[in-house]
Parts: sequence; structure tokens; C-alpha cells
Amino acid sequence: MYAYEINAGYSAMDESFRMKITSILDCFQDAATFEAENGTINTEYLYQRNIVWLLSSWQIVINRRPGMNEHIKITTSPYDFKGFFGYRNFTIESADGEIMVKAASIWSLIDTKTLTPARPTQELKDGYPLSEKLAMDYAPRKIAILGEGVEQEPFPVRKYQIDSNKHVNNVEYVKMALEFVDCPDEIGELRVEYKKAAHFGDLVAPVVCICDKITQVRLQDTQGGIFAVVEFHFR
Repeated sequence: MYAYEINAGYSAMDESFRMKITSILDCFQDAATFEAENGTINTEYLYQRNIVWLLSSWQIVINRRPGMNEHIKITTSPYDFKGFFGYRNFTIESADGEIMVKAASIWSLIDTKTLTPARPTQELKDGYPLSEKLAMDYAPRKIAILGEGVEQEPFPVRKYQIDSNKHVNNVEYVKMALEFVDCPDEIGELRVEYKKAAHFGDLVAPVVCICDKITQVRLQDTQGGIFAVVEFHFR
């Protein structure tokens, strides 16, 4: 398990002085990156072998969000490999050990030359010491489409949304989807399925479907192909 500690800063807060959901995702993204860069399977190792881990899905359960200046610990731990998939847990804990947020993620190992899945070598697996799987009610990787939904006005991908992989950063899709949520304080669980990468200049055409206590946002291209499905479960 890898862990780092911070005080939740003002820039991570929303209007209620609670950590934004996207800031929680930033913490998790940083944790995975810190673990890699401080281990043997870092960015240079992957680039030299023309492989990359791409995020396939998130399931994030929010008990409560950290408050302003609260001291928190962020943890991450790989727990399994199956084929070309890697499985990783995350938590955010309070100073007294309360698990405020817990998450499960699934990653795909991709050959950057052929853009096809690649099976991890034993050397690569050995670089990720496995921990015990976190206790939680795991959802499937794929998110079932709820219905036709309501089409929203398309908008272009901006330069600031692009990361080092030359496509839209994983957190940015959640930011896009949150624009269609009226009460983020009531979100108890977030699920995301990433289907294809959006690039600078692409048009994103959201489709919003509301069913009981679930708001599902499909972020599509203008031909109906799906970039990502983001699903918010309300308490």
C-alpha cells in the first residue's frame, strides 16, 4: 500500500467548504502516480516499452467529503491482475482513521504502437505488490445505459483538459458531467466507465438520463459514439 498525507486546501473546496468530488479524484490520480514514480514501474519504464495504463472504470463510495484544512491520508493499493486488466483500491482517511471515501478502479494495459491490449509481464506484475482487496460492494466495470435521455448542447474539448497522454484527462469527464447535477452534496456514489478518448477540438454531446436516485450522463461525440458514461447515485 502507498499513502501520502495532506491538509485539504481551499482550492479543493466547493461552496460548502467540502472537498469537491473532482478534487477527490485528483487525490487518487496523484496517489497512483506517486506510487509509480517512487517504485520500479514508473512513467519512464512504461514509455520505454511502449505501454501505458489507461483507466477503464471508477466506483467511488463517499461517506463524507473532507472539510476545509482537514488533515487526511490518501492510500492506494493494487489488489489483482486479470488478463490485461489491473485492479486498484483507494481510500481517503481522516486523522483518526475514519474511511471517508473508498474506491475501486480498473485499468487496461495498452500497447501504444498498436493501440491494442497488452498482457503484463511477470516483471511488471512484480513491480506492483498486491494488497488485500478492500471490503466494499463492487459494481460491474460496465455501466448499463438507463434510457434514451435528454440531449444537451454540444461543447468543444479545451486545451486545458488535455493531459500528458494527449487526450482528455480522466477527471475532466467527471467535471463535464457534474454540470448536469443539481445537488452534488447528496452524491453518495460515483461510477464512471471510460470507452474512448476525446481529444482537443472534439465536440462533446452530453445526454442526461434521470431515474429515481440516479443521474446518468453519457458524454458522446456528435455521431453517438460514447467517450464516457458518468453515473451519480444520490443518498
